[in-house]
Amino acid sequence: MKKIQTILLLITLLLPASLAAQGFTALWATGSAVPNGTQQLAKLPNGNFAFKGALNVGEVKVMTTETYQEGVTQFLKPQLTDSYLINKGLNYVTTKDASQPGWVVSFQEDYYHFVITPNDKKLQGELFFPWNELLIAGSAIRYGADNIEWKRDNMLPFVRDHEDPYLFTWEGELGVYNNVVEPGYFKLEGQMTWGPRELHPYQHGEDILDAQQVCIGGNDNKWKVTKNGRYRITVNLYTETIHAEMLPSSSYPSQEVLGISTTEGEAGTPASVYDLNGMKRASLGPGLNIIRRTDGRIIKVAKRKI
Repeated sequence: MKKIQTILLLITLLLPASLAAQGFTALWATGSAVPNGTQQLAKLPNGNFAFKGALNVGEVKVMTTETYQEGVTQFLKPQLTDSYLINKGLNYVTTKDASQPGWVVSFQEDYYHFVITPNDKKLQGELFFPWNELLIAGSAIRYGADNIEWKRDNMLPFVRDHEDPYLFTWEGELGVYNNVVEPGYFKLEGQMTWGPRELHPYQHGEDILDAQQVCIGGNDNKWKVTKNGRYRITVNLYTETIHAEMLPSSSYPSQEVLGISTTEGEAGTPASVYDLNGMKRASLGPGLNIIRRTDGRIIKVAKRKI
């Protein structure tokens, strides 16, 4: 037994630092590109780490302690020289040598976003701009599915906030309906088709009323509705958060998709009109419009070009 323990100890000591990296509990971004000198990365439920915020021209280093401790702090060094922070996924290795180069930031911007995936030993970075639209899809919305598949053309749009382009809100009926596939489930799409932009829960079947975070991309998990009723769902793409609440059904009539109207008169009196990007319009414009009526319903209306 003692011999086995000695062998295991030797194996542990000889493990490369890159394997030990799988046990990260926290990571920090530092370097000349980080405006405040050091910023902690957010740890995501799937074990990844994310940074969102402003960066200056310079260098970003990712380290395992908040302040540098010689012989203790590990740095996630790009495997390739002159590696740019904006990339589609570049490998890193770990080192305790603080003089090793970090990730290159070539221009100043307020909306950098990069993710560390320890299991893959990769860093992937981008500029995170607002999405033009967000839609709810699935069998939890009425007419969102049949007994064979989800209906892509019956997705319902969120409304984008006028002040914060990363903030989207949707109100409508959700429930567990009969004779549909995956009854009570839904996910969110960034376009009126399946991908590439999608939002999912980190755990499949998470009750939407308990949900707090969204996963951009990832596994094809779905949220689940356990109570039929009218909901308000708010999503902040920048903070990757979601909040849902049930609304009094007596105060908020059911949301319906009444179909496509070809004349303005058939739409009824709109309380507000939006384009497909969620931007408010003064009146119906040519093409497809999203209308929130005075009775609380939301409909899609197509106006013919004259």
